[in-house]
Amino acid sequence: MLPDEMEAEKNRKMILAQADEIEILKRNVRDLQGQLNSAQIHNKNLTQSLSNAYADISYLTKQECFCGLADEPILAGRD
Repeated sequence: MLPDEMEAEKNRKMILAQADEIEILKRNVRDLQGQLNSAQIHNKNLTQSLSNAYADISYLTKQECFCGLADEPILAGRD
């Protein structure tokens, strides 16, 4: 094999290796984008749940307490 042919073969192998690496990187990017999308959806759901919990707490603190511990109904509060 001539030196030019050897150099060409070396370059060909290097290009093939780079092409394989590029495909791996593309797959990794796709996978990471999917994970990011799932995490964003999960965060949105958690934020909505937290908002609902705050609304429930706000509603419940404004309700009268008929727990039987007081003679008169009292407003529920933090005390």
